[in-house]
Amino acid sequence: MAAGRPLLVVHDEEEGHLVYDLLVDEEEMVVAAACSPRPVARFPSQSGCPAFAASGGAVLGAFYDFWSDTVFHDTVMQVGGYGFWERQASPRRMRDADGRLVQWWPKGRRFSTPRSVGTYRDAPAMLPLSSVPPGPGGAGAVVVRMDTILFDGIYVFEKLRLLPVPGGCGSSWHAVPLPKPPVGRLAENELAFVTAYCAVGTRVWISVAGKGTFSLDAAADDEHSATWRTEGTWQLPFQGRGLHVPELGSSVIIGLTAADDEGRGGFLCACDVRTGAVQHVWLETFPRPWEECVISSSGGRVSRPRDMHSLAYLGDGRFCICRPMSTMKPTMYGPPMTYDACCFLVVELKRLSSSSSSRLELVKRGKMTYMWPPRGRQSPYMGFIHTAT
Repeated sequence: MAAGRPLLVVHDEEEGHLVYDLLVDEEEMVVAAACSPRPVARFPSQSGCPAFAASGGAVLGAFYDFWSDTVFHDTVMQVGGYGFWERQASPRRMRDADGRLVQWWPKGRRFSTPRSVGTYRDAPAMLPLSSVPPGPGGAGAVVVRMDTILFDGIYVFEKLRLLPVPGGCGSSWHAVPLPKPPVGRLAENELAFVTAYCAVGTRVWISVAGKGTFSLDAAADDEHSATWRTEGTWQLPFQGRGLHVPELGSSVIIGLTAADDEGRGGFLCACDVRTGAVQHVWLETFPRPWEECVISSSGGRVSRPRDMHSLAYLGDGRFCICRPMSTMKPTMYGPPMTYDACCFLVVELKRLSSSSSSRLELVKRGKMTYMWPPRGRQSPYMGFIHTAT
């Protein structure tokens, strides 16, 4: 997880969720290649939809199983690499490459909700925090995990902390419950969706569709001392995770706008987290007409950018936008969307003067680069893993 090298997860239905460490050419501002022809980590395939975060030297995965449990586990990338996972009859009996049992945390939440199964929009959100005070023994990695569908009180917000194991034998992740945001009473069978989220230091911000925007200081040690604050009835103007980059402004959040049914959207935007006001939208961050399509690796059909874009921060004001591409158009009732290519765009933002009130400008745009899933397969998901900024 080197600085300036984004982590990409590709869901291969046969091999699981493969994690690639991408190399970015800083001079040409392009994603040059994966650092290795093999993934640096692999998570087994599970029912339900996963979310990933990188923190504390590990890739942490949260899998939401529609039928039964939410489970957590982490893959320490420095140990075992691609061979960390071994195929087993049951994932609960999986062992790492050194024969140690993999740690799982079944939460025992057994329920069902009136929603579709198996879309990545239903995945929990994983938000790694920066500027977290070290805990006992020096461990300071913290990831906030939150359900993105709020239904009838059956949803969970919790903080995952990397704490030392008693006796000095390494460290492990522990879950601490967090209070639920004050969205008010939901009507019978009403679903509320977390549309956007970000972290400014240790404070977590979320927008819930039709309910408003709320924030919570995740540095509190337990559920009773952590409290949500209602910021307003407005919504953060980006989709999914936004990135707070202190050198671009103390309250500036960089994110990607929502896409329409044709996949147009995902424009890089800047907003003020205190008010939700949009400061700028850069239309040039969407693929240009001659960059917008590539020939699919299977069948020779034209593949275009679709929804499910993601964003990674590379440092020094540089961002990388990942857009999965497909020959299919997204439909509400059609077959599940699969992707046969992925495009990357690296851009650089700067303020043209040292004043914090000066205009934020896109000063450099790299060339569009493309990647195809392993062995030309269709992939249900391709996107960046969230890391702390």
